[in-house]
Amino acid sequence: MMRKAITAALLLCLTVSAFVACNRDRGAVSTDPNYPIEISVFTQAQRQQPPADNKFYRLLKEKFNVTIKWDILVGDRNQKRGVMIASGDYPDIIEINETAFIEAGALIPLEDLIEKEAPNVAWHYKDGGAWEKARWSDGHIYYLINYGVIHGQYWQPDYNDSALWVQKEVLKDAGYPKITTMDEYFDLLINYAKKYPTIDGATTIPFTILTYDWHAFALWNPPNFLAGYPNEGNGTVDPVTHKYENFFTQDLSKRWFKKLNELNAQGYIDRSAFVDNYDQYLAKLSSGRVLGMHDQYWQFNQADYALRDSGRYNRTFAGLPIVFDRDIKPRYRNLPIPNLGRGGGISVKAKDPARIMRFINGYMDEEFQRTTAWGIEGEDWQYDANRRPYRTAEQRANWQNDAWQVANTNLLMRDVFPKLEGSFKDGIPTDLTWYPPEREALLRPEDKELFAAYGVNSSNELMDKNPAPNALWFPTWSMPNPPDGSDAQMGYAKAEQTMRKYLPQLITSPPAQFESLWTEYVNQMRADGIGAYEAYMQEQLNERIKAWSGN
Repeated sequence: MMRKAITAALLLCLTVSAFVACNRDRGAVSTDPNYPIEISVFTQAQRQQPPADNKFYRLLKEKFNVTIKWDILVGDRNQKRGVMIASGDYPDIIEINETAFIEAGALIPLEDLIEKEAPNVAWHYKDGGAWEKARWSDGHIYYLINYGVIHGQYWQPDYNDSALWVQKEVLKDAGYPKITTMDEYFDLLINYAKKYPTIDGATTIPFTILTYDWHAFALWNPPNFLAGYPNEGNGTVDPVTHKYENFFTQDLSKRWFKKLNELNAQGYIDRSAFVDNYDQYLAKLSSGRVLGMHDQYWQFNQADYALRDSGRYNRTFAGLPIVFDRDIKPRYRNLPIPNLGRGGGISVKAKDPARIMRFINGYMDEEFQRTTAWGIEGEDWQYDANRRPYRTAEQRANWQNDAWQVANTNLLMRDVFPKLEGSFKDGIPTDLTWYPPEREALLRPEDKELFAAYGVNSSNELMDKNPAPNALWFPTWSMPNPPDGSDAQMGYAKAEQTMRKYLPQLITSPPAQFESLWTEYVNQMRADGIGAYEAYMQEQLNERIKAWSGN
C-alpha cells in the first residue's frame, strides 16, 4: 500500500509538472510567480554584447531566475524598426527613443501592471515626479523612463551634455583664460594651432564637426546654445509668448555658419568632417590632435576614455558655456529632468508581462539598485569600519576600464532599464564615483588644476554654477514626434535632408557665395514644409503647458 501511494503521488506530481510546462510553452502564466524566464530585449543603439560569463548577469539568474537575451541593433535603426513593425515580430522588451512603436501598437499599457505587480517601480516614478509626465496622450504609460528620475540629493558633478569643447592642454597653454564668446573660443583654438601645427607627429585640427547619420545634430545645434537658449531640440520657445520657432532658419544660425565659412576659408575647419563616419570621428578625437568641437559628452566620451587610458589625459576635453556675445546668459546646463520618450516598453508579444514586471520590481529594490550601480559588495566595493563605502585603487581602475565593465557590470541594463538616481535613503550618491571621498581619490591633477584656475569644483560648475530653473514645458524635444505621413513629419524629414545638403556647403563654399547660398537654403526649408512642423510643435507645446500647469 505504501508503494502504491508513493507511485500515485509521483504520477500526480509528474502530471501537474507536465501540465504547467506545456502551458508555459504556450505562453500561459506559471503557477510559480518567479519561475525561470528568458527576457528578450531589443536596443535601438549599437552597443557591446556582454559575454556569457558576465558576473552581473549570473547574479540576475541566481537572484531573480531571469536570463536577458539582448538583440543589439546592427545596421540602420530606422530600417530595423520598420521591419519589426511590418512583421509584428517583437521581443519581450523594446527600447524606445521615439514614438513609432507606440503608434504601431507594439507596446502594452503599463500603469495597471505597475500598480499591481511593482510597488518599487510605482514609488520610483511617483516620488520622482515622473508618473503623470510619462503618460501618453491617451492616458496610458507605455514605457519605463530610463534616466532622469531623481530621488533625494542630486549629486552628479560631471557634465554630460552639449558644449563647445576644448582640449585641457589648450586651456593650460594659454594660462587658463576666461573664454566667453564664440570669437574668443576660436581665437584660442587658432592660436594654439599656429603655435603647435602638429601633435604627436600629426597635423593639428583646430575644429571638427560630427555630421554622420543621426549624430548630425552636432552640426546644426550650436547656434541655439550660442544664442542663450536651452536645449529644446529643434527650436526655440519665447519665454513670454511661448511661440515655438525652428532655429535652423533664424539669423542666429546664419551667424554661426557664416563664422564657420570664414574659418574654413582660412583653413581652420576639418574638411574630412563632411565625409567621416562616426567611428572615424571618434578615432580622430582619440588621436589627441583635435582641439575643439561641439557635441554632447555622452556621444564622444569613448574618445575621452581612450585618451585617458593611453596616458594623454591632458588631451581630454573640457566643456565651456560659449555664447555669441558677453551679454547673453548661457543655458547649456539644465536641472535634471525625466528622460521622456526614452526607456523600455513591454511588447504585445511578451510571454508573461506580469512576470517581467515582477522582475523589474525586484531589480528596482534599493539594495539591489546599489549593486546595480556600485557592483557586488566585497568584490567591487566595500564598507569601512564607519560604514562608509569605498573602493580600492584596483577597484577604481576596474570601474574606469571599459572592457572590464562590459565583462563584469550591467552597462546595457543601466542604459535601457529604469534606475535610481540621486541618492539612496542613507544619503550616499547612487553613483559611488560622486561620493566626495571617492571623487577626490579619482580626480586627476589636470582636473584639479583646471577647476582651481576657474574657481569651480566640477565640470558641471564649469558650465554653470547655478543653472536657472527649467521652464514648465521643458524640454520640447521630449514631446511626441509628428505622426508618420503627416505634413509635419514629411516637412521635417525633407528639411533635415536639406540641412544635410546645404549646411556643409554653407561652411565650405567661397565666402563670396555665402549670402546667396543662405537665401537659397532658407527658401528651400520653407518649401520643404518646415512651417508644418513648427505648427505641430506649437500645438504640442500648448497642450503640454495646459496639462502640466494643471489648467
